[in-house]
Amino acid sequence: MIIGHWSGVQWTVAGSSASRDASRTFFSFDQKGQYSFEYNGRMEKGSYSVENDMLFTRPEGEQEMMVKILSLTKDSLVFGMNRGGDAETLVLLRR
Repeated sequence: MIIGHWSGVQWTVAGSSASRDASRTFFSFDQKGQYSFEYNGRMEKGSYSVENDMLFTRPEGEQEMMVKILSLTKDSLVFGMNRGGDAETLVLLRR
């Protein structure tokens, strides 16, 4: 169900609104295990895999990263992340 194009609608840090603009966040996942990510004009692409409720991404030339998939429906995707000890939640909707 993760295959497709997603746009951010809400980003929170420790349960409060984050200074990050979710509306400038975009993900695309294809059937061949490739993804692209854009945030605020910064582009990233590479390979991905999903295992249980975890999304593993490996940007080209970088280390693998992991985020927890808190929820995935046909229309919405919610990531749970931890950046520097702060719990973050990113909500995306299918485009």
